[in-house]
Amino acid sequence: MTTAAAVDPERLLKELRALWRDLGKQDPNGVLRACAMTLIVVLEEEHDAGPITEIIAQLMHEHPSRLIMIRVRRCREQVLEARVFAQCWIPFGGRQQICCEQVEIIASESSLADVPSVVRGLIVPDLPSIIFCPSDELWWLPQFRSLLPLTTKLILDSCGMHDSARVLDFWREMVSSPDQRADLVWSRLTPWRQAVARLFEDRTRAEQVARVRNVRIGYTDKEKPSATYYLAAWFRHVLRGKASIEITRQEGLEYAKIASIELTGEGFEASITITDRCTAETRINGNVEEVTALPTANDEYALRQELSVGIQDPLFEAVLSRARQIRESR
Repeated sequence: MTTAAAVDPERLLKELRALWRDLGKQDPNGVLRACAMTLIVVLEEEHDAGPITEIIAQLMHEHPSRLIMIRVRRCREQVLEARVFAQCWIPFGGRQQICCEQVEIIASESSLADVPSVVRGLIVPDLPSIIFCPSDELWWLPQFRSLLPLTTKLILDSCGMHDSARVLDFWREMVSSPDQRADLVWSRLTPWRQAVARLFEDRTRAEQVARVRNVRIGYTDKEKPSATYYLAAWFRHVLRGKASIEITRQEGLEYAKIASIELTGEGFEASITITDRCTAETRINGNVEEVTALPTANDEYALRQELSVGIQDPLFEAVLSRARQIRESR
């Protein structure tokens, strides 16, 4: 490990250059250096990094990045350590290795305030920089928030947190920094939104969108999860506030924290219900319209969806303000 006194961006960049030289010497076919963004992952050291590391490794093939992994250690001592390495793979049918560079930083909470000065020098110029933080205990730390001005987008994941609707409190405090924000719960809701859109694909049924007067969203958790507020806000956005929205708890199966959606209006009644693991049944006016196999809404699926969106997601921004209003009104 690099000593705390030596953790500065110039030294780490020098180590990365040396790493690339060594990789090039080891492979007679040469090494292709790939980078489309800087991806900064922040999590507690006690958090099992194995699953996240595996997910990032898979996503690197589609979204090659300079990965900066910041692991926060819960201790009283001043700790700031770093190391560099590379992740390489050979595409199917190819001969040349493709490699992405990675920097791992271990910092105690007391040293976390020194990390932004290190990260600032490691961000790849002229490319997007994104922070992904799945550890909700870190969101509220002032030291964590000092990292946010360095990035163009912040990605959180409220799916597994206790009382996940608290993420809306965090978003309220982070109104201006960074400019772009995301919650992987929103990405997990994509199949739900697609299923609702398919209800009105038929031209004979398209005009019935304007007739929807009531929307009921069912969930199975003890508390209303963040997914219910995001989905309710989406309906309010697309229906332009013309329908009443009810969020109710129910028994049964769920997908992405949602168990069912019911739409009713003049001469129209539709429902989408989870009937089996990753399977949704759509009924229109009492008749089964389709049974859909949904993708597994795990962390890899959600993060892949979010990284594919790019930097700007104006729909999520529009939904976010409405989700806060819905929660505060209930």
